[in-house]
Amino acid sequence: MFQTQNYYYVEYLGYAGITLSCLQSLCKTLQTHSDLTTALLLTNDQVHAFLLKDDSGTYYVIRSGFTSGYSGEGPKGLAIALSLLKRHQIETEEILVSTKLLNKLNSSSLSDHDIDFIFQQKIIRPIRLHDYIYPFESEVAQTIKLKRYYPLELPYSIIDDRIFDLALLFMQDPDSALIKAYKRLEDIVRTRTDIHEHSTRLFAQVFQGENALLTWDVPDSAEIKGRVNLFTGAYMAFRNARAHREKDENLIHQYREFLLINELYLLEAEAITIESK
Repeated sequence: MFQTQNYYYVEYLGYAGITLSCLQSLCKTLQTHSDLTTALLLTNDQVHAFLLKDDSGTYYVIRSGFTSGYSGEGPKGLAIALSLLKRHQIETEEILVSTKLLNKLNSSSLSDHDIDFIFQQKIIRPIRLHDYIYPFESEVAQTIKLKRYYPLELPYSIIDDRIFDLALLFMQDPDSALIKAYKRLEDIVRTRTDIHEHSTRLFAQVFQGENALLTWDVPDSAEIKGRVNLFTGAYMAFRNARAHREKDENLIHQYREFLLINELYLLEAEAITIESK
């Protein structure tokens, strides 16, 4: 939700008192906004929220789903949030806020004056951010390693137009989207070259040897060989297994595989015919 008053734009994220939603909102913001510059931890007794700012002057509020001072999901979530901000190299400071101001934040009703007031508050010294992390250090390290709170999304801006529909299908049926992507790429190459082989034999015949039909205008022949190996290797390692048996896999593997196929489409689009080189 966006709220505009006078000048500032504020996006309110997460749900007060629900740590998971606030962590997921923070990770989504970190993933989709590379220009974040500042983060303030807003502390009211043992309850915490975040206010982030980007280069354009937009503010992102993560509501008070974090707590401290005891063992539980709220304090562990705070430790994870602070560690993520550090990992993203976003400078984070802590200030104290009143219950009234925290309630306005949670009800999406901060005014320009409120935001200015927040940034004028005295930064807590000595720094105690690590004190929030220390009791959960081992759990935080494992959680961040797994990247479990970042949203899984396909980067549509780099998806080849010819499989954009399959990128949309992927959200409902990853396996079907992947199978269709492999088949479609073979059809595209067969139509383009009039070679009627399949799978790795198709790509080997099209890209390799004296009678190759397609190549890339790159200065080193090793680069060409490497690109051909990407096609044959991807089909040997992933397509054949997917076509011939049910694969025991998780969604992360499927995202990685779709992006690998997308790269093959992009490389095919860059290939030129031998005669026109």
